[in-house]
Amino acid sequence: MRLPFGKVWRAFPEFDNYSDAECRHIVAAAKINRPWLTIGVPRIVLIGLLIGWPVYWVVGVLYFNVHRWAPVPADDGIALVVLAVTTVMVALVMRLLVRDLCLAWALKVEIDRAACRKCGQSMQGVPVREVGLGGDPSKRFVRCPECGKEWNLLESGITPRDLVPWEARGIPKDFGKVRRGAAW
Repeated sequence: MRLPFGKVWRAFPEFDNYSDAECRHIVAAAKINRPWLTIGVPRIVLIGLLIGWPVYWVVGVLYFNVHRWAPVPADDGIALVVLAVTTVMVALVMRLLVRDLCLAWALKVEIDRAACRKCGQSMQGVPVREVGLGGDPSKRFVRCPECGKEWNLLESGITPRDLVPWEARGIPKDFGKVRRGAAW
């Protein structure tokens, strides 16, 4: 995994062939599929630091004599302003950091969505078998190439699109363009 500075999806080489619009769509899908991870955890970190940071410093100054190892202003008014500013800055910076880490984690889970639940082997590119006629989604199965476990697509939450390799999901560069020499 690479370290992105602006677009979190550029951390994954699987998304190199996609445009930014397609990557934003995949990020939106990750946010929809895992809202507790992409929205909930950063909010909890923000609220926890907005409450915990001032409590930590007030308790430290009152009970543990923090003046020995931290530069705490002697004037109470200045100390209160410094505490308010650092509380807001630390909470916002940590929220942004946690948000990006959680989004990267959600994208990693989205990439590994078609992995075998038993052994972790990717099942991308494995053909879907269907039992019976009629296209019933509850009768579609895929077999793990590593451990041989057979998974029902409907029960495991895997869609046939999840089984298409990431490289094959991109839109061709000539999509929608008139092809010269085509016989119509």
